[in-house]
Amino acid sequence: MELTEENYCDQQPVTMEFTFEEHDLLNDILCHAIDGMYIACPSICEMPMDSEIRQRYEMLEEMRDRSYDLWKTRFGN
Repeated sequence: MELTEENYCDQQPVTMEFTFEEHDLLNDILCHAIDGMYIACPSICEMPMDSEIRQRYEMLEEMRDRSYDLWKTRFGN
């Protein structure tokens, strides 16, 4: 689908299904992305709340936490 002004800002949640291996890989990717951002900018948590970098960092943390919670629910560990 081509992005247009009408569909670009669709903020509805998306549901995806993952195999065990895909979910494990997603968890690794999220952790490495967070680690990489922190290594590149150790003072990221001291940036203003409206900083795009800090917002992206926090979004990754939230995604990681949700993915881990889903993992615990799904696999019990």
